[in-house]
Amino acid sequence: MKKTKVKVVVVMNEQHTLLDEQKKILDETFKTYDFLLVPASGWTLEEMERIQYQLRERVVVFVSPVPYLLACAIRWTTHGPLSPTATKVYLFHNDRREKKELPDGRVIQVVAPTGWQLVKV
Repeated sequence: MKKTKVKVVVVMNEQHTLLDEQKKILDETFKTYDFLLVPASGWTLEEMERIQYQLRERVVVFVSPVPYLLACAIRWTTHGPLSPTATKVYLFHNDRREKKELPDGRVIQVVAPTGWQLVKV
């Protein structure tokens, strides 16, 4: 029976590029990998609900320091949600984006100051 290779997915903002060192580390660690690019306008909570199923049974690499902290916090939930020592994890999410024109004429998408939700993980 052949062993199925686990697919590696690198998740990063479409407006970012990997640094040379990051690319070298990925190339040395994984033979092949695909990118899942987050659009500049972001994903809605509903879109992320659908996308999370694509990431199951995959090796996922997030190009950001924030997911590491989130993963560390979630690890503490392994005692079970009813355990008094379980960490409760919430995050802020905002589906709304606003266009902003920069002095050089470029238009970018930024998270709106309103429309925030507190989502329990």
